[in-house]
Amino acid sequence: MSARHRVALCTLGGTIAAFPHAGGPGVLPGAQSPSLRPAIEQLLPGVEITEHSLAQVPSAAVDFDLLRCVIAHAEAEVGAGANGVVVTTGTDTLEEVAFALDLMWSAPAPLIVTGAMRHPGTPGADGPANLVGALRVATDPATSDVGVVVVMNDRIHIPSQVQKRHTSHVDAFVSAAGPLGEISEGVVYLHTPPPRRRPLGLPDGPFPPVALLRTAIGDDGRLLPHLVDVGYRGLVIEAAGGGSTPPSWAQPLEQIARHIPVLYAGRPGTGPALRSTYGGVGGEIDLQRRGLIPAGLLDGLKTRVLLTILLATGADIDLIRRTLAHPTLHPSGNER
Repeated sequence: MSARHRVALCTLGGTIAAFPHAGGPGVLPGAQSPSLRPAIEQLLPGVEITEHSLAQVPSAAVDFDLLRCVIAHAEAEVGAGANGVVVTTGTDTLEEVAFALDLMWSAPAPLIVTGAMRHPGTPGADGPANLVGALRVATDPATSDVGVVVVMNDRIHIPSQVQKRHTSHVDAFVSAAGPLGEISEGVVYLHTPPPRRRPLGLPDGPFPPVALLRTAIGDDGRLLPHLVDVGYRGLVIEAAGGGSTPPSWAQPLEQIARHIPVLYAGRPGTGPALRSTYGGVGGEIDLQRRGLIPAGLLDGLKTRVLLTILLATGADIDLIRRTLAHPTLHPSGNER
């Protein structure tokens, strides 16, 4: 690497920075990611890293307000000359974090999200390799307009497709359509350049509460009538198969959809939400007649992230419908 590259490293905590603590058993995120300066200087000559810790929290403590801070900090770093940004975070919510950042990131520089499945105190800790891989992607000329991607276990994933499919293995992250690219022998390979979409924008106001419920056999849906009363502004249903709910859910969902947007995603996590296959009470044809909106190719977690950010930007029901109807998640004409 001949030219000098500066990468802004933004750390949020998570397993990649977790260490034993005096307060009890287990590990907690420390003040920063593991010190890899010697390795980085040897493996990536010409890369300058400026590190800033925005949080020291486990995955479950990350929220939309923290991600707003990540975007603001990252945009400022790029404005000050950084060629790319790497964000380290916990892996339990990494797929949601990456997708939310993807929807809000507008700067002309790559933003790479990574983490670790094994903390630094375990044999075979994967954090150092993942961080070096993320830095490689952030500084490779081929990724200058890649937008937001996830780098884990030498694979490069698109945020809208990546999923964590194992609780502890280092190869936990997969994409149904396969990874966008990979890293081998220190070289970044992109199989297909991803299309960058115009971001939804960085909301100024609060992020509204959006509920996520999963259908299950024998669940009569008794929680449903209370969702609007307790202040939820949106609802996402992970429906069985491609979009079926128990018949007892249909009427309550129709009532909710008269007040707030209600979206349904397929419970399997891959494949599009169906639109026109199954009839009957609670089938996807019936749900749409009752005002529910299919979530396209997104799983329930990412549908909730998208709906939250859409509502925070002031989107009305018509814009929400148009956004979900478009295969690249944004209304026609928004791609770049």
